[in-house]
Amino acid sequence: MLKIDFDKSADAVTLVFRSGKVSRDHQVAENVFAGFNKKGELIELQVLDLAESDEVWITVEAAAKILGKNERTLLRWIHSGKIQSKKIGREYRIPLDQIQEMAS
Repeated sequence: MLKIDFDKSADAVTLVFRSGKVSRDHQVAENVFAGFNKKGELIELQVLDLAESDEVWITVEAAAKILGKNERTLLRWIHSGKIQSKKIGREYRIPLDQIQEMAS
């Protein structure tokens, strides 16, 4: 299940991956929050202030949860060039739109 909601008044988009209640949020990039249930399963991603952002980059952890893959798999894809990434400090970031395309 992938549902995309856009709230024009809040200038935000929510990507809902499964039904359930969000029990905790984790910021995965500037203006991007992942919502998890009590089991630690990814329920949704919220991207805030869309008008101000050019491109949203998310962590390998968040991308892996969206795709249902292991983080090591995504790291192999990064090193092989299968997916675009940029490195910030010791962490890689992946464009959210690329992950959305792969998930659909």
